[in-house]
Amino acid sequence: MAHLSANTPPAGAVAEHTLGDAAASQAALDEIIAKHSRDAAAQIAEVYAWRNEKDKAFEWLDRAFNNREGGLTLIKNDVFYKNIHNDPRYPAFLRKMNLPT
Repeated sequence: MAHLSANTPPAGAVAEHTLGDAAASQAALDEIIAKHSRDAAAQIAEVYAWRNEKDKAFEWLDRAFNNREGGLTLIKNDVFYKNIHNDPRYPAFLRKMNLPT
């Protein structure tokens, strides 16, 4: 898994979205995708989930699963995924990971 700090685009993308700056959020996300799409799919999924872009969030969660990213083991306690908890794909994804729903 990529080692990303609070100053990296995932944090920036989330913060900018929360502050209402969609363009800055997208620019930060585009940067992380360009630089870390192969090793930070879970973090990219977090941003999409936080922004309530559920289809993209699940697309990147599947990538993270296929890449066997270790950060996924914490998915149930990760606040960035709260917007997808009510989506029927969320419990299905937890089952795919052999986690309790």
